[in-house]
Amino acid sequence: MLKKVLLIVLLMAPFFLFAQTGKIVGQITDAETGEPLPGANVLIEGTFLGAAADIDGNFLILNVDPGTYTIKVQFVGYSDYVLKNVGVSANLTTEVNVKMKSKSIQAETITVVAERPLVNKNITNSNTIIKAADIKNLPARTVTNIVAQNAGVVTQGGDIHVRGSRGDAVAYYVDGVLVNNPVFGGAQTALISNAIEEIQFQAGGYSAEYGGANGGIISTQSRTGRNEYKFHLEAITDNFAPLGKEYLGGYSYGYSEYVATVGGPLLPNKKLRFFLAANNVFQRTPAHFYRGFDFGNIYDPSLGAAADTFHLYRPSGYVPNDQENTYNVQGNMTWDIKPFILKLSGTFRRRDGRDGVNYYNYNTRDRAGVNQAQTITTSLKITQVFGSNSYYDLIANYFNDYYVDMDPVFRENIPVYGDSIENAQRGYHLKGDGQPPKPIDAFGYQFASQPRPYNYFRKQRTESYGLKLNYLYQAGRHHELKTGFEGTQYTIRRYALRWPMSIASLQRSVADGNIYDMYNRLDNYGYDVYGNVTNTSGLEAPKKPVFAGAYVEDKMEFKDLIIQAGLRLDYIDIDSKEFKDPHNVQFTANDEIDPAGLKDVKPYKYVSPRLGFSFPVTATTIFHAQYGKFVQQSRLRDVYQGYNVLADNIKGGYAISQPVGFGLRPERTTSYELGFKQQFGDVFAMDLTLFYKDVKDQIQERQIFADPQASHSRYYAWTNGDFSTIKGFELKLKLRRTNRIAGSLNYTFSNAEGTGSNPSTSFRAIWQSPTKEPYFPMQIAPLDFNQAHRGYLNIDYRFTHDDGPTLLGSKIFSNSGANLLFSFTSGFNYTRWKGFVDFDNGRVPLEPLNSSTTPWTYQLDMRLDKSFSIGSFDLNAYLWVTNVLNTQNVVAVYNSSGDAYDDGYIDSNRGQSKVQGYDVYGKEFGQLYSKVYRALHYTTSNFGPPRQVRLGLKVDF
Repeated sequence: MLKKVLLIVLLMAPFFLFAQTGKIVGQITDAETGEPLPGANVLIEGTFLGAAADIDGNFLILNVDPGTYTIKVQFVGYSDYVLKNVGVSANLTTEVNVKMKSKSIQAETITVVAERPLVNKNITNSNTIIKAADIKNLPARTVTNIVAQNAGVVTQGGDIHVRGSRGDAVAYYVDGVLVNNPVFGGAQTALISNAIEEIQFQAGGYSAEYGGANGGIISTQSRTGRNEYKFHLEAITDNFAPLGKEYLGGYSYGYSEYVATVGGPLLPNKKLRFFLAANNVFQRTPAHFYRGFDFGNIYDPSLGAAADTFHLYRPSGYVPNDQENTYNVQGNMTWDIKPFILKLSGTFRRRDGRDGVNYYNYNTRDRAGVNQAQTITTSLKITQVFGSNSYYDLIANYFNDYYVDMDPVFRENIPVYGDSIENAQRGYHLKGDGQPPKPIDAFGYQFASQPRPYNYFRKQRTESYGLKLNYLYQAGRHHELKTGFEGTQYTIRRYALRWPMSIASLQRSVADGNIYDMYNRLDNYGYDVYGNVTNTSGLEAPKKPVFAGAYVEDKMEFKDLIIQAGLRLDYIDIDSKEFKDPHNVQFTANDEIDPAGLKDVKPYKYVSPRLGFSFPVTATTIFHAQYGKFVQQSRLRDVYQGYNVLADNIKGGYAISQPVGFGLRPERTTSYELGFKQQFGDVFAMDLTLFYKDVKDQIQERQIFADPQASHSRYYAWTNGDFSTIKGFELKLKLRRTNRIAGSLNYTFSNAEGTGSNPSTSFRAIWQSPTKEPYFPMQIAPLDFNQAHRGYLNIDYRFTHDDGPTLLGSKIFSNSGANLLFSFTSGFNYTRWKGFVDFDNGRVPLEPLNSSTTPWTYQLDMRLDKSFSIGSFDLNAYLWVTNVLNTQNVVAVYNSSGDAYDDGYIDSNRGQSKVQGYDVYGKEFGQLYSKVYRALHYTTSNFGPPRQVRLGLKVDF
């Protein structure tokens, strides 16, 4: 299918455009008379870009990579004019107007340092631009943490929710290439912080060139090599304190990061330049408020002689074997061989982690699961510039991501996971084939007595090839015409096996040893039942979805009006099947789904209009408005599942909280926003934006009758059905540095309501519905990730060179500064219910859905730094502290109690009855049971991050 699409693209090449660079426009005039200076030369130093002013003194420079530049203007009879610190951003216009003075008036070169504009009339939507200079002083490093500080963003459970959208509704771009994981959502790779040139965050209402995102766009541009060699090293650590030992009211979490970057020319003529960055991040344990416990020589007296005496222990401050080690390498080469410019970019990411340790299997931590992920991206961009007003790009990109989750001893040799002989040879003893060691029974729980195999295996590979064909034409001074095409085909494979230990016991009981065919919980496609790569065309075939899009757009830039109007066409082929009759599912004699009862899901095509306005009433007062329609296919995990496990789920009628859907349509969003920007004086600006979104066809869970003759035969599936409405406003305040201080405030008020916060929100209601007809939600309520108030206040106080008070003849605060980041957020919505009632799985709501909220949270982060020079080396040492006050912020609570520490069970009638049952053996046993229960039900995810103290050193030369 992709070949056909690409053939159409090649035939239509003259009509397609795309741009991930910026442009510089302006006018050159005489400072005394105001007359234009036609023929004045404008050069961007350190590049081969430039232009000559036309008869009206106007100039235009296209295809400028994002960055900060020095511009030099020359004209016969006039002093040279040098403008430093000119910022250029992707897909935006930078305006530079120069008034030149005659040499008879000013003999020397005029040098001016430009200041970034506080308000930009060329932006028609909510678009936050974060430059490298902003990032270097922040007490945050990753793209996610940096974006989280901006208006319109809510973070919960590691997901980013933009203006009330679900966590998979954000598109991540790196150097113009989409790096989302199409199966599970989210970014699969990210730039090293030290290699970021700029981050653009668009919280809605983005232009027609972007697709595949109903929430927001996070576009990151990497640095490129310049004319001089630059080297950079950085080291960060909290390892100056022993792991698990308390200090300064907190702990070390075994964090370390090492970064190196280098860039410069590869040829003497400097037309071939490169940039390379690498880092390693290691963290021995995640940073949480871990609460340890130590119960020595305890036993359950109710078990009598069968009771085991054991030691129940968990250290404070860390979790053993829950470590993560990540390596990143990224780079690019740019070769200017006029009339062509070639740019080759690539990233490599390898992550190794451990998981699977909790209170109940603490003694198995030596065999905590190993998970490995490896991601490679590459792109080649060819650009040809035609004159001064047009150019085209041809971009080809490749993406390969592989993930595996496995036992650390036997790894991908899954048939021996439960083999007692193989385990014994490695010092691990099972009760028998497929039987883990006997657990310790106590107080109604089972605790692992010794290490046992990690009883799960999964591997997943996603590979893609993409093509973009781009062209841009500047029609006169006022029309920037763009259209664009992008097409990507994925190949997706999955092999997931629950309880692989069972294979060993089954293998000896089956004559031919081929137990995989009878293991009906296997979830596989693209791999056969043995885990080998397959390209079969049957039900085990790899999934090969195709996503393509084309747009046309005109950005009209006038003095008092900017209009950005576009139209986008999205083509979505998810390469999936659906039942011909979902209420009459047919099976073969082997209890497999009958392929004859399936049909291909037809591709979806959508046309989406986008329209944006900017009204500069004056140079400092600007109104802006945006309207747009957006479509996004939900996670492909929602439609992909192996037919073995699918048949078993449907045939068995199991209550599945994470099923799949059949023929799911893309989710649709209509977005509106209206904004006002105002600059006050030369140092302060305000941006107020009101927004409203309507989201339809979101994924929800329902029950479907599988057999019309049997009303009890029902299965669970995703369907299109949930909807949500989001409204609110964003306030951004910006203080340009004055009297050593700079600052910003990002505040969002929002009200996000819908019929479901995630696809499985209604699972329990369906499962426990007392009626014969399947239940599905019809009323809206606040979403789980709704956060009415969210704000970030950032203050940066900085001394420049030879600045500050003098002590003992030295400016001790010279080249030093402090950055404080204070966040304040209202709570998340949740529903109080009466728990621990007298029937199994009973949850009796005490109020309307999501009527309660968790407490407000407050957090202060800090970064203190000092710069100095030693010979040709520029050094910067800093102290970075997260959660300076070590506030234990509550971000989630137990629905049964409304408390983050206690679920209320011990104080309930059922809990007290249990305690009294142990009191008969002695009051100390009733107290012990209460303490053990509360220790085991303390949940670190109910709290925000603890204090983390790190030291860092940067070296530039």
